[in-house]
Amino acid sequence: MEDISALIEKWREVYKAEVKSKKKHKEEVRLTPENYFNVVRPFFMKISPEDREYVRTFRMVSYGMLEYSPSLRTLILRGAGYNLARRLIETGEIKDIDDLPKVFLNQKIGLLDIVDESFSKMKVNIYECISCYRAPPIGRTLCDFEAGLIQGVMEELVGKNITREIYCWGLGNSFCGFEVIFE
Repeated sequence: MEDISALIEKWREVYKAEVKSKKKHKEEVRLTPENYFNVVRPFFMKISPEDREYVRTFRMVSYGMLEYSPSLRTLILRGAGYNLARRLIETGEIKDIDDLPKVFLNQKIGLLDIVDESFSKMKVNIYECISCYRAPPIGRTLCDFEAGLIQGVMEELVGKNITREIYCWGLGNSFCGFEVIFE
């Protein structure tokens, strides 16, 4: 199996190149079942051949909520991620920030990379994200579940924070990027 740290380094190069270029990658399109459900995440397919079905099921729920009410979808998925974070800390699956990448990997949410951290803020990327990997650019972020999970973990371990997604496949990027600002 491919070394995860080497894979993260490859993805980090993609991140650096895209941030440096600051260009839009593709024209925005409408999100449809055809361009959102059937996705192959290369790393996760290697470790779990049924990953395509796992992603499709998650995205069917997300898509249904997006079609019904985008704002309600944001609240529900962000809340679900936040509640999962609290549960993972209660059960001891997450004891410190270093456990977060392992949980994202084990739960098949994505490959989490803490890119930068300081006393007042962090930058976190997710590669092969369950919510948006290979999604078309639709002019909005799609990773509310992941944002809630990150925010909940950081709140429990570090303190109150604002977690927002800056980069996303839904915005035309090739990765998800979050900024966590501690209050």
